[in-house]
Amino acid sequence: MNPLEEKRRLESEAENSRKGLTLSEVAPMAFESLKGSLRDEGKAGRWFSPLRLHVLPALGAMPIEEIRQRDIEKALQPIWKAKPATAKKAIQRLGVVLKHGAAMGLDVNLNAVVNARQLLGNQDHQVQHHPALPWREIPKLYQSLLPANAVHRALMLYILVGGGPRLRPVRYATFDQFSGGVWEIDGELMKGRKGKSKSFRIPLTTRIEQLVHASKQKCISPLLFPSPQKGQTHIAPVSDQAIENVMRQRQSEFGWPEPYRPHGIRTTFRSWVQEVDPSLYAVAETALNHQVGGIVERTYARNDFLEKRRALQERWEAHLLSA
Repeated sequence: MNPLEEKRRLESEAENSRKGLTLSEVAPMAFESLKGSLRDEGKAGRWFSPLRLHVLPALGAMPIEEIRQRDIEKALQPIWKAKPATAKKAIQRLGVVLKHGAAMGLDVNLNAVVNARQLLGNQDHQVQHHPALPWREIPKLYQSLLPANAVHRALMLYILVGGGPRLRPVRYATFDQFSGGVWEIDGELMKGRKGKSKSFRIPLTTRIEQLVHASKQKCISPLLFPSPQKGQTHIAPVSDQAIENVMRQRQSEFGWPEPYRPHGIRTTFRSWVQEVDPSLYAVAETALNHQVGGIVERTYARNDFLEKRRALQERWEAHLLSA
């Protein structure tokens, strides 16, 4: 047989074998090709879960080439306004899967997602910010925590740094990250896409160094805050939920009017800075790992205000220890 004809025959067979692939079959392929750009290669399951929970039960059995906007509208209508953030993620992920199917040579309707958005309409959704503990109340929270408890110590460190790096770097903190008066956090632990986040430096104060030293005395793992759970085959860090549960307990004990959570401590810290010294705007924003200024300004001004942030953190500590 002519080699060219044989190549065409094989390509035709491969194309025919792909016809009839369902959404449930293509979705894992799309995820597999994408996960290298996701944090921890998507092992946490957060990228795929909106598809798994809200799209595949309704559309998973359909051949991907047959999916139209009305199908998508019907699948997402129940959550479009009830769970707007989740619905947006679900339809965005579905769009990624459809594009992957098109790249495979399938006759996918790439306009289906855009048209479905039009049919679903406006979500009338307003962003709900995390309730923030008033800055005058945070000394009471900090002083109620028990240094002997790994979960409490994790929350103590998070409060001491004003929530700047967010919870994940605190949970995964290891002793070798702390040296020379600085906590050096790898960019992979910071918020953002894999490979896009930069490393982040946090100045160490006396109180933070004491906390790290106390953790080292109690731990046999590289982690500052290993999970206290028993029966684990490997040493894992304390969980987000465990830290949040401490805040839930304090809500009951202290009679907080709102469900304050760890993420809101970032706003608590920022509000305190605004109250005590508004001129430290850039220093406070940098401490929270926020970008300051436009892209041109950031290109030339790369100062991370390390020593000014150290002085600010010491003032923050004095507030945390106040009556």
